[in-house]
Amino acid sequence: GEITADKATMGYVGAFTFAEVMSGYTSFYLGAKSVCPSVTMDVKFTGSWYDEKAEKEAAQALIAGGCVLISQHADSMGAPSVCEAASIPNVSYNGSTIEACPNTFIVSSRINWAPYFKYMIETAMSGGTIATDWTGGIKEGSVVLTGINLDVAAEGTLEAINTAIAQFKAGTLNVFN
Repeated sequence: GEITADKATMGYVGAFTFAEVMSGYTSFYLGAKSVCPSVTMDVKFTGSWYDEKAEKEAAQALIAGGCVLISQHADSMGAPSVCEAASIPNVSYNGSTIEACPNTFIVSSRINWAPYFKYMIETAMSGGTIATDWTGGIKEGSVVLTGINLDVAAEGTLEAINTAIAQFKAGTLNVFN
């Protein structure tokens, strides 16, 4: 169905209040805001990387609070399974949940460590100093998207994502405008 601007409230299940999690939900929020300026987001933290019960409870609380889309930076099937049971679309983390959540899974991001390892090895081999705060994104291949569930995603989602990825790689996309 359609999510109207006045009902555009997203939820995010986060493991910890660490920079990695916070940057993940911030980028998720900014991406959504770039296509729906009225969107708001509520975040619940579990205090664990893998606690299926806490992740389920957080997702249930977000849905009860009016969230119509849930994403996560936590590792169990807790939040996605709650979304599937409640027919709430979900954006997963670190792998597709389409097999378990065929009616609600939209897409998932995952981390690809290969660019970082290549950077570290090449820097060490050349005698350089490895940066303590190196971060790669889509442009560097460090962030990868799984396949999009076209049965759940809004029409035009695949095209919009492909356009954004091309713009990221070209250095022409600015989500802060």
